[in-house]
Amino acid sequence: MKEIEIEKYDEKIHCISCGNKTVSSISNFINKGSISICPHLIYVGKGGGFDEDRPEYCKFYDELMQVGSENYLQTLREELNSEHICLNITSSDSHLPRYFIIYSFG
Repeated sequence: MKEIEIEKYDEKIHCISCGNKTVSSISNFINKGSISICPHLIYVGKGGGFDEDRPEYCKFYDELMQVGSENYLQTLREELNSEHICLNITSSDSHLPRYFIIYSFG
């Protein structure tokens, strides 16, 4: 998987394959309903386990639960091939954590 770091970014995020808006902004990401799913989206989240209070998405959630992985991002990094790209994003708001968005091109 290829990874691209993006610092201090807080704009809309569109799928780099189909152009659909998947996240309205990193600062708005904490609101429920802020994620729009497209066919290429694999993962949106903070990299750890899921929390009911924050929106996250993983196309392979059930498989990760069967493996018993608590570090979803690390497991995806190990399992996904070069047909995937990970956007590693921090917001311009220093109080917000780093977020990861993974798309598939295969």
